[in-house]
Amino acid sequence: MKEIRTEIALEAPIERIWELLSDFSLYPHWNPLFEKVTQSAVSGDIFELVVHLPEIGPFTVKPKLLKLEPKSKFWWQSKLLFDGLLTWTFCCELEVHSPDRLKFIQRSQFKGLLAPIFDFGMTTSVTSGMEQLNQAVQRWGEKGNVQCLRC
Repeated sequence: MKEIRTEIALEAPIERIWELLSDFSLYPHWNPLFEKVTQSAVSGDIFELVVHLPEIGPFTVKPKLLKLEPKSKFWWQSKLLFDGLLTWTFCCELEVHSPDRLKFIQRSQFKGLLAPIFDFGMTTSVTSGMEQLNQAVQRWGEKGNVQCLRC
């Protein structure tokens, strides 16, 4: 199983960052990796997600929200055609270090028959997309203007 992991330290309260990450309706306004997410906040729900990896055009997946732990983490899983071909599990996690300091961690895991091919051809693009998401979370989350995204 291949895992790609990125993280970034943030100077912001967890409530602000969680609000940014968990309000999927705001994603088109700030999120460079996940351009669109149909609203889903219930574990087990299947939703539509438009992914935009650098150097690759946008594509749509229909992952299942596996678990959502408020102010902590959420993860979803998408499968290509059938079990065992290619499964992508994505996790966002917030690790609190002090009231206004935390770490934003992302993990993408790929497994299945096509995982080695995916690893060869797309690891750089996935890593770059996750890094862009880190920068966007830092830019929008540290500003303290999540409410402005709703205006």
